[in-house]
Amino acid sequence: MVDVPGCVPVHPDAKLNPSLLKDDPGRVGTYCPHGQVPSFRPMDFTPSEIVIIESDDGANQSDSENEEPVAADAPAVPRLPEPGAKANETTEEAEPPRSIIEKAADGLPPVEAVVTTATIAVVAATSALLAKPFADLLLKIIKPTVKKVVKKVSQLKGQPPKVESVRERVLAQRDRNRALMALRRALKP
Repeated sequence: MVDVPGCVPVHPDAKLNPSLLKDDPGRVGTYCPHGQVPSFRPMDFTPSEIVIIESDDGANQSDSENEEPVAADAPAVPRLPEPGAKANETTEEAEPPRSIIEKAADGLPPVEAVVTTATIAVVAATSALLAKPFADLLLKIIKPTVKKVVKKVSQLKGQPPKVESVRERVLAQRDRNRALMALRRALKP
């Protein structure tokens, strides 16, 4: 199958199974809308043939004038050296060749931008590393308190409390004890 711009590959049963385009290449065809291939015609542009038109007062000339435009004195167009000319034949002195490291250093951002970006990255990474354990610790401390408050509110509403098994109560007590131990370690100097 030839890739043609604007055309797409199709299979008669592609609605049933889209992978048939790869699995069954024998029945794959090409669909081009209206039988056309997209194309464009580039603008014919020759820099040496450009004529700059300017009026005396600086305003654009009106279309009603049937006068032929007058070409202003165009500045001299710099010419490139002939293809066979050597670089040492030029009148200007050529710069000494630069190493790859010097060329790469020209493309680097200024030192201030690098320092600022590095500082932001370090602060973000540090806060992310410290925030996770701190948030987990707070959650372990606050979650049992919130559970107790919800339990008291539901009792005040007249709803019967949920009866926890011995295993659930032991696990809850273990979580509270571990959270308190972690908090003491974090606050210990």
